[in-house]
Amino acid sequence: MATPRYFKVERCGDTLVFAAIDSIGGLVEDEARQEWDALLTQLSLQSAKNAIMDLGALDYFGSIVLELMVVLWKRISAQGGKLAVCNVSPVGLEILRTAKFDTIWPILHTREEALSMLDAKP
Repeated sequence: MATPRYFKVERCGDTLVFAAIDSIGGLVEDEARQEWDALLTQLSLQSAKNAIMDLGALDYFGSIVLELMVVLWKRISAQGGKLAVCNVSPVGLEILRTAKFDTIWPILHTREEALSMLDAKP
């Protein structure tokens, strides 16, 4: 796969961290989706149990990022895993709250908190 433009994936134990690199606007949605699909294959290839969505590089995000998060959540849930979200800007937190996603995913301040929370879950 080519060098990622929008997301990178890191493994931390049995958790994959999907970290935003750059914002995604409407003009690059298809490109971002293709990159995301390629990154999601790592869930099965690396036998990851849980996932973290690190939004630290995004001050703001729209429906495309929400859609990608839902796809990740569905994939990880189907494998019996959990998703946590971290490093969310104040505007991003409002977006997640408006979409009611704060009721499905734990939203934590730091990646370390997210990793700790996922490790504590059975």
